[in-house]
Amino acid sequence: MTEIFIVMAFLVVLSVEDIIWKEVHLAILLAFFTSGCLYYFIVRQFSADEFFGGIVSGAFILVLSLCFNGVIGSADGIVFASTGAFLGLYDNLLLILLSVFVAGIGGEIAIIFFKCDKETALPLIPFITAGFFIFEGVRLC
Repeated sequence: MTEIFIVMAFLVVLSVEDIIWKEVHLAILLAFFTSGCLYYFIVRQFSADEFFGGIVSGAFILVLSLCFNGVIGSADGIVFASTGAFLGLYDNLLLILLSVFVAGIGGEIAIIFFKCDKETALPLIPFITAGFFIFEGVRLC
């Protein structure tokens, strides 16, 4: 249960930074990732395969960011690697899918109500945060 509050705190801080400044501080990203790794090694709530798989799922998004010239932000990959350290592979994959779904809805709202075009860049971390809140809300029910 403690990991939920740690992840929420980091995601909210990163979301505010991403919305206001359109970038996030590397120090906060590294602190998020490091705390995920330390939390795993202290609590060990799932197997090492789950832990490393969770990190690799985020690292895969980081590689996609580098391959596609920043269409996906590199910080988004680090955020998903960090959530993967806390959640493990399967829950992190669910979070990734849910976040992309929520971002799609957010993009449609931006196009319809705010007259943005489809090329307008939207920060992803707030949608990751929303996805995490939905994910944890459903999991707690």
